[in-house]
Amino acid sequence: MAENIAAQARKSAYFAVLAQVIVAGCIALAFFLLTDSAAAKSAFKGGLAAAVPNFVFAFFAFRYSGAEQAQRIAAALMRGHSLKILLTVILCAVVLQQEHLVPEAFITGFLITLLTQWTAPFFFKH
Repeated sequence: MAENIAAQARKSAYFAVLAQVIVAGCIALAFFLLTDSAAAKSAFKGGLAAAVPNFVFAFFAFRYSGAEQAQRIAAALMRGHSLKILLTVILCAVVLQQEHLVPEAFITGFLITLLTQWTAPFFFKH
């Protein structure tokens, strides 16, 4: 039973990350149609800078299940959260150093993709 619940939660977490990548692609397409390819690439990079760390967190957060593994679950959550924050900072720093970046598009892609994470539970139920 606990394994079934964990599998469903894992599936939901990965689906939320997939939704983030789709939203990042839509934002990039909108920038491409309204401005140019440099802005579209920047927006997509912003979306990926938000989605990739969430995938890493989901991977670590749902590795274990069951009451007997409570210590491992807590450690995996802490590890996943720490890696998520670290990876977000590193990805943003690397992307923001690129020459042909459009900062406004990057920030827009990043923030809207983060909003997707926060609002996904309202739109997607189990």
